Amino acid sequence: MDRYEYDLSLYSEKIDDVISKYNIKIRHVTAEATDPSFSFPKRNTIIMNDAYKSNISPLFIMAHEIFHTIGKNANQQIYAFSPLAKLDEEKNAHLFALNLFFDTIEDNYIPNYIEVMYALGLPLSMEHLVRQVWIEHSSRDFVI
Repeated sequence: MDRYEYDLSLYSEKIDDVISKYNIKIRHVTAEATDPSFSFPKRNTIIMNDAYKSNISPLFIMAHEIFHTIGKNANQQIYAFSPLAKLDEEKNAHLFALNLFFDTIEDNYIPNYIEVMYALGLPLSMEHLVRQVWIEHSSRDFVI
């Protein structure tokens, strides 16, 4: 499937702002195509594997890893990106990345959540999370 065309520049800027705010170090490496990006919360560092083969936007992956880095769960020293993980920490990282994305959308336009999935290259297994955040953001200014 061809990548859905959506301007992610505001999402990229938002991510850069968070990285700067928390002084997160980003290291880009070229590892095996099957090795996901990961974070070292105690070192305040994210390792992005530029060779990682995935339909998921590297921006979404970066935002996901930011959550792990700034959350600094004492029980976990390393987090590797996994779109299919069922752990609460992974779900919360996905939700954080989605909320960052929706925070960049212009006030007068909330895209259909399916468009968001295509724009970020997200798998169907994440549809319920995307729909949840989409509904929350769509109803923010809704007054009865």
